[in-house]
Amino acid sequence: MIIYAILGAVCLLIFLIWFSGFFFGAPFQASSDRAMKRMLRLSKVKKGEKVAELGSGNGKLVIEFARKGAIVTGFEINPILVWISRRRIKKLGLEKRAKIHWKNFWKADLSDFDVISVFQINYVMHELEKKLKNKLKGKRVISNTWEFKTIKPIKKEGDVFLYKL
Repeated sequence: MIIYAILGAVCLLIFLIWFSGFFFGAPFQASSDRAMKRMLRLSKVKKGEKVAELGSGNGKLVIEFARKGAIVTGFEINPILVWISRRRIKKLGLEKRAKIHWKNFWKADLSDFDVISVFQINYVMHELEKKLKNKLKGKRVISNTWEFKTIKPIKKEGDVFLYKL
């Protein structure tokens, strides 16, 4: 009987993480390990640089950027994923380099960041392009899967695009 309760709780948690995206933003989909490695490599993030992860999900990429020595801020509107991310960051002892804000990135001031990392969906990319293009001259943007419409990437590796605004 206990096994069914545990299994039910796990299924409910998985359902809530995925389904809550419809209430708080796009459904959660983690970057693959391959895409994450490409994003880290193409961004050429240096120790001490500031990185913003727009839609930080489970914090996986935030953690990897922090391990490279960057100061990373994730913006996530799904409260369950924020909680999971914060726990992972604390468990790994990365609180000085990585933090997750429960905040809509559309309202965030991104001007202090050197690198902007995104894994958004196509319809978001057009509006995001306008926001970033107008306010973040000279910054690097790394995107998983989705391209901007009018800005050409300076480098592409597989399904990861690097832009210089």
